[in-house]
Formats: sequence, structure tokens, C-alpha cells
Amino acid sequence: MAKRTIPTAIPAYIARTQLGSLLRQVTQKRTRFLITRKGKPTAVLLSATDFDDILEELDPELQKSLKIAAKDLRAGKGITLEQYLKERLAGRRAG
Repeated sequence: MAKRTIPTAIPAYIARTQLGSLLRQVTQKRTRFLITRKGKPTAVLLSATDFDDILEELDPELQKSLKIAAKDLRAGKGITLEQYLKERLAGRRAG
């Protein structure tokens, strides 16, 4: 899971004048900005990747599959990535 970052608060008038710089920071450093108007939170500026990650975390189907996977792992039905890769490579060599 990606590291959570606290957004940096920035007034809207500065965001307007510094948008290019803010976009570079968002894309290159994955910085998040909380844009304020009259001191109150109004909007958030974050990378498209971070936005996709947030939407994915909120997806009910993903949450359901994660719960099933956790239950299977607790029941001993899981295998390590190393085991999976060995089995997959063995299957390719046999077939």
C-alpha cells in the first residue's frame, strides 16, 4: 500500500498563480495540496495515480475480494509469491 501523505494547505489565490509549479510537485513528488478559500478547505489537488488508488480502495468488489483473500490466507489456503512463480514456471516447462 502507498505511503499516506498529509496535504499541504495552500490558499486558492496562490494555487492560481503557481499552478504549473504545483502540478510538477504533484506529478513528480506525489505532493498533495489542500486548496483553501478564506481559510476553509475547498478542494484537493493530487496526482491522477493517487486519485485512481483512492477510487480503487473504495471499490466494493475489491474490498470483497480482499476479505475473501484474507480469509483464505488465515485458513492456510494461500501460497507465497515464490511458490506461485515456481509452480507457474514448472507448468510452462511441462506444457
